Amino acid sequence: MTAFTPRRHAGRIHYFKSEVIAGREDFAIDVRADGRTVRSYCEMAEGDLTRDASWTLDPSHRPVEGHVRVVQHGRQAGSAWYRFGDGFTECESLTATMGRTTQRLDGDARYLGLHPLVGDGLIALARGTDAPGTERRIESVTCSYDVNGETSLVALPIDIGVTYVGEEDLTVPAGTFRAHRHAIRWQPHWPAAHLWVLGEDAVFVRLQWDFSGLDAQAVRLATGGGAMSPQFDW
Repeated sequence: MTAFTPRRHAGRIHYFKSEVIAGREDFAIDVRADGRTVRSYCEMAEGDLTRDASWTLDPSHRPVEGHVRVVQHGRQAGSAWYRFGDGFTECESLTATMGRTTQRLDGDARYLGLHPLVGDGLIALARGTDAPGTERRIESVTCSYDVNGETSLVALPIDIGVTYVGEEDLTVPAGTFRAHRHAIRWQPHWPAAHLWVLGEDAVFVRLQWDFSGLDAQAVRLATGGGAMSPQFDW
């Protein structure tokens, strides 16, 4: 058996709107033999919002568990924890609007959408890079149907259309990369967003979505394989 070499990625994303930085996101990804862990912290000027989110995925890129916490206007809007099993999703949440909520949804979700942009790379993993030009519906669970992800904060079912477009050379503030491009359609009545991710781990590079005016780009990216995440080298 070939030994697995862990991979660790870290990055920073700026959310540009009309060439102004409207938000920021720091993330870290640890890839292990038994899956991966993803962590993210976001700040958005629009809505005065901060978001902490984390995921665990299995070796087949399916969600195992996840957590999201949103603070808006200086007050906690909600916090939710998700667990995935064979044919179901469980969620325990505490929100300002609904209090304590316990849910169990039927279905075999392949993606958990918690709204940080690094998480869009996880749906690229679920879609894969075969059959370019073909849209596939990815059975998913999200914390919010809102564009900025600040409402509900419970478990909501959603089917997301994802098309693999192909490879492109792309330059962002973090550098120039050969990236995989995907088109993502979160709702049938919304135009698709364009997503670029890097390598076998689908590390976020850029997302452009005319519908919201967002052009989010990586401004820092680093990869390592040691005991310390590259985020601590900055």
